[in-house]
Amino acid sequence: MAVLATLNDVKAVTRGSPDVQALHVSDIAVKNAFDFADKMISTGRYGTQTKEAQIYFIAHILSLATTNAGGQGPISSESIGGVTQSFTLPYLNRKTVLASTQYGLMFIEIRENVTPPAMVIKIT
Repeated sequence: MAVLATLNDVKAVTRGSPDVQALHVSDIAVKNAFDFADKMISTGRYGTQTKEAQIYFIAHILSLATTNAGGQGPISSESIGGVTQSFTLPYLNRKTVLASTQYGLMFIEIRENVTPPAMVIKIT
């Protein structure tokens, strides 16, 4: 299956991320993100939400690829006089790195809306 999302679609949802905005189709990080999305997100599972799922999944991957690899989240507090900064760990209570970006959280929402709830069937 071909990826339905484009880099312009991804840039439209990542307007607040200058690092993602600076990426080009020819960048290896972009190619890798689109290849990964092609493997992970199928029309069979996501149906009419496929393109939207791909956009947010790719935005998440590119956001991670262009930020601090140390795993720190956004600044939660800052002091100017004593030069203190504190960072949050937004995905501390989730067991997935998808929850580490706002784009990953949107992807999780889409994924949870298209995945039917588990059913227990009792066979007698």
